[in-house]
Amino acid sequence: MDSKKLILLDVFSYSCMNCLRSLKYIEKINAKYNKYGLTTILIHPPEWKFEKNKDNIVAALRKHNIKFPLIIDRNKKIIKRLNINFWPTQLLIRNEEILYKHVGEGNYKKLETAIQNILKIKTKKVFGKEPRYTKFPAVYLRKRKDRNIVDNKNKLKFGLVYAEGRWIQKEEYLKNKGKGCSLTTITKGNVIRIVAKSNKIAKIIVRLDNKFFRRLTIGKPDLYVVANIKDNKQHKLTLATKSDIAIYSFTFE
Repeated sequence: MDSKKLILLDVFSYSCMNCLRSLKYIEKINAKYNKYGLTTILIHPPEWKFEKNKDNIVAALRKHNIKFPLIIDRNKKIIKRLNINFWPTQLLIRNEEILYKHVGEGNYKKLETAIQNILKIKTKKVFGKEPRYTKFPAVYLRKRKDRNIVDNKNKLKFGLVYAEGRWIQKEEYLKNKGKGCSLTTITKGNVIRIVAKSNKIAKIIVRLDNKFFRRLTIGKPDLYVVANIKDNKQHKLTLATKSDIAIYSFTFE
């Protein structure tokens, strides 16, 4: 490897909203510093089992117009060697030495400063100040001890989901069985997304504050936009379906 080359490794998974949002800033940094010797490579560990499928990953790269070279870390061997268990994560590596590491979103200005210092260059920075972004936590529907599922809608608050009808708890998701199934949660932010899949084309009725909002179609496993809300206030969001569907998580932006 060229000793002058500086490698920016971005640990990224395609259904992770935080990763997709972070990648926008990584793209800006790469566009600026590639000519100075920066090479950006994505490492893709699976957050969910469906993200182990190469065809799913390739389809997502095309959907989001991602041009970076990508290494599929199907069994997480690479990130384990790098002592990483959360993403997005950025690392700067030269001559197999890690010179910078940041876990999570943010710190793009510090990343850019580190790149300039390592490459010993002085040029106008991409980021005059640290970019701002929403920091609402995702709500996961996977099986775990501290479950986010409640059986009483009167206990509903942000971070919890009320499941009505017959839902089966799987390791990674909730799967509905039968008609009259719905999930209700409290929203934050302007954009609400779900990670979901269906073996067939599935229809979801989206209601906001008990009023019809839209119809949503679910197919292959992906991150789907459920609602764009202008007022940035909390709302009660309900997803109702008769179709066979699996829902992994809610995210808010």
